[in-house]
Amino acid sequence: MNTPDIGISLTLDAIGRLGRVENPVPEPPAGGMVLSMIRANVCGSDVHILNGGHPLVRAGCVMGHEGVGRVHSLGEGADSDFGGQPLRVGDRVVATYFQACRRCPECNNGHPNICRNAYAGWSTQASQAPHFHGTWGTHYVVGPNFGVFKVPDEVSSRSASSVNCALSQVYYGCLLGEVSYGDKVVILGAGGLGVCASAIASAMGAEVFIAEMAPSRLAKATEFGAHHAVDLSEADDSASRVELLKDCTSGGADVVIDLTGVPQAFSDSVQATRNGGIMIEIGNITPHKYTEFDPGLFTRTGVQVRAAIRYPQAVLGKAIQFVADTPQFPWEELVDAEFSLDEAATALQKAADREVTRAGLIIDDPDS
Repeated sequence: MNTPDIGISLTLDAIGRLGRVENPVPEPPAGGMVLSMIRANVCGSDVHILNGGHPLVRAGCVMGHEGVGRVHSLGEGADSDFGGQPLRVGDRVVATYFQACRRCPECNNGHPNICRNAYAGWSTQASQAPHFHGTWGTHYVVGPNFGVFKVPDEVSSRSASSVNCALSQVYYGCLLGEVSYGDKVVILGAGGLGVCASAIASAMGAEVFIAEMAPSRLAKATEFGAHHAVDLSEADDSASRVELLKDCTSGGADVVIDLTGVPQAFSDSVQATRNGGIMIEIGNITPHKYTEFDPGLFTRTGVQVRAAIRYPQAVLGKAIQFVADTPQFPWEELVDAEFSLDEAATALQKAADREVTRAGLIIDDPDS
């Protein structure tokens, strides 16, 4: 009898501390697959999770949700990706970290991105089979209700590693914000999501304003299509930030996308949106964090506020193709610092300190 391979996963051992567990690599689920991870990234959400800021991901859960892997084994019936392309062992793929069950009221009402069973798997304890519930490890188990898309041959693994969260998330945000040619779009936050949003919004024909409290992060966004860099550290308070953004956009943006994770930015974003415009909230994911809000002003301006949590799974396919179709953007440089899996704690700290745009964890990438 063959002895199963042993794989490694990094877990949230306790608030502020990572753990490491080993488990036998399981057989693939029917309709799903097991991936050998090539690379994973550190998302701002991972920093929040490490600090106890996620309502479901608790101590004992596997860390990581963004990355790219190679098909290690395929379950019965898993012979193609969600775009209909044939899948074989060894193919590189990107996969959603959440599922759409297609059976809950949200899925059946046309909102699969907020499937009430979305985190069945990702927020599961590492001690529970099939164990490999996140991307920070040697393997990742992808169930039959997860979205999976092949990586085009011309896209490097480093370029693909940010697609299944950062790029797809803001791609959906731009779709939800109805970004179109000639729009003035303000993006709050110049981390990985902000850089990706700059590329998408500019490719859609918008005039893009990237705004950030840490001015050192602004330059990279301009390499990815942002037309204007706004240093919010020049403003003294919320009112000054709103005034600065309105001045830059001649009275307010058509679309404002908040990626900061700072509650006050929610109120700032609504006020920086022109009358009748659209504000997209993505960054604030931690419950029970509050900010003052003027509902009367909101009503009178006619601003629409829309929440973009996760994304419809088809967006992942559009996002990976977007990378292939836009070689003018330096996608490999989005990951601007690389670490081994054993250095994940350091990568998290540098991400928290905003020293890097996107920290990458090299797991098994022969091209690195």
